[in-house]
Amino acid sequence: MSIGCKDDDKPEDQPIEAGEVGELRDLPFHEARHRAETAKSLATLLVIILGGSIALHYVLTVILAFGGKEEATKSLNSIFNAWLPAISSLVSAAATYYFTRDKQ
Repeated sequence: MSIGCKDDDKPEDQPIEAGEVGELRDLPFHEARHRAETAKSLATLLVIILGGSIALHYVLTVILAFGGKEEATKSLNSIFNAWLPAISSLVSAAATYYFTRDKQ
């Protein structure tokens, strides 16, 4: 056996034909469509967060009320009173932008 003989090469050691490399082109990017999809996604996500936080607040309030944890319910209400204006203003701004962006 001689070293470097083609008969001794394993199939894994053989180069693989990959084909030809054609002309490289930029991928198409549609800025208007990208902005529209992003605005829709953000608006939808913020509305889901608002709805989820309201539902979570009511569920936790009911659980704490039936559990007799009146002090915890008051603390939860103060947290929600600070959270609600913040998230509702974000939802309002996102919805306003989403519905009026085409009128510019």
